[in-house]
Amino acid sequence: MDFNKMLDEYKKILKIPSISAKATGINETASYLNSLLKNMGIKGEIMHTSGNPVVYGEYFIDAPRTLLVYNHYDVQPIDPENKWTHAPFGATEENGRIYARGAADNKGTLMARIFGVMEAIKDNELHVNLKFLYEGEEEIGSPHLKDFIIKNKNRFAADDVIMEGSQIGEENRPVIALGVKGLLYIELKSRTGTTDLHSSLAAIAPSPAWNLINALKSIQDCEKVQIPGFYDNITPLCNKDMNILKDYPFNIEKMRDSYGLKNFKFNEKDNLIRELFTSPTCNIAGIISGYIEEGTKTVLPAEAMAKIDFRLVPDQDPETIFKSMKGYLHNLGFDLEINALGMENPVRTAPDTELAQKMISSAIQTYGSKPIIMLNSPGTQPMALFTRELGIKNAISAIGVGDNLSKAHAPNESISIENFKLAVEHTKNFLSKFQ
Repeated sequence: MDFNKMLDEYKKILKIPSISAKATGINETASYLNSLLKNMGIKGEIMHTSGNPVVYGEYFIDAPRTLLVYNHYDVQPIDPENKWTHAPFGATEENGRIYARGAADNKGTLMARIFGVMEAIKDNELHVNLKFLYEGEEEIGSPHLKDFIIKNKNRFAADDVIMEGSQIGEENRPVIALGVKGLLYIELKSRTGTTDLHSSLAAIAPSPAWNLINALKSIQDCEKVQIPGFYDNITPLCNKDMNILKDYPFNIEKMRDSYGLKNFKFNEKDNLIRELFTSPTCNIAGIISGYIEEGTKTVLPAEAMAKIDFRLVPDQDPETIFKSMKGYLHNLGFDLEINALGMENPVRTAPDTELAQKMISSAIQTYGSKPIIMLNSPGTQPMALFTRELGIKNAISAIGVGDNLSKAHAPNESISIENFKLAVEHTKNFLSKFQ
């Protein structure tokens, strides 16, 4: 297939609005992917879950190793729609870029990998068995993926897994993430009565807002999490890890301005990089109580609520931390409703593994420069489902088509056509190294 035909197929899937949050276009996209796999000679199948369907594919060549390729076909909503200058599902081509929701996250990477596989098969350069898992709920937190994978353990067994791609970073160098941070997302609610009261009663009635604020202060104080055992199981960094951190490019002024920040927590580059990739965090994602509209209203609210997320590093366990936090707050006397809304374990693959080395060498072959290596992404994806539930030892995230202009999850999401072409080539080169 020539490259123009690849772009035509890519545009076809971009025009299907597969928004998982609104259950729009999901079945149509799954059907398209299943047909595409079959047209390539890959055994394709739509597998039903308790939620959106998974598209599964297999291509076996009786090789000694099997690689599992994970992507997701669902996309974020387009809101705010009035901020789009190109039709969100128009797949508009302009000035060397293609604009559409999902162009970068994650349909671009998904399709580039498919075409790279196709090119490897055509040129007899595929030397590994392949399994494909395309999920339709990643953008809503993959609520049904764990149960689905557990029920189909034998079906998805593999030696290695490559997750949804990262991106093209500084100096047009591809980014390879050797893992991800974990996640613990918690909702805290404080209730002191059945109805809001006049604020004059604050002299005798307890405040749920102050109760919640004091609880949050007890969870983290002076940038340190106070939950017992929180830091106990963190894996120490080795010399190879430190060298990867040292080589990571980070322009403080440029990154600060791109994030719209006045300053970072640290002034030194080495500290910023180390904290970003290797330190756990406790973040207040949202907090609300009482009257928050314009003007005044003297009210003592009956309820306060906060949502907090912890980003975790190897080998912190979100379930253990959640249980410890509940016991800790209870022992301090806080009367709170505490619910876990999400848990993901952290993952980190060693840089000298065969999988990582093949990805690094194929990136150099494709782009003509050393890739940017992350010990692990500072963010989270369901990588641990594959390493923990399926027992796949090595997992990395690479071969991404997005760049610093892509605006994933935002209006006018786009990718560079040249980056798409290079991702196809990178996939082929990576697969050819499995001998």
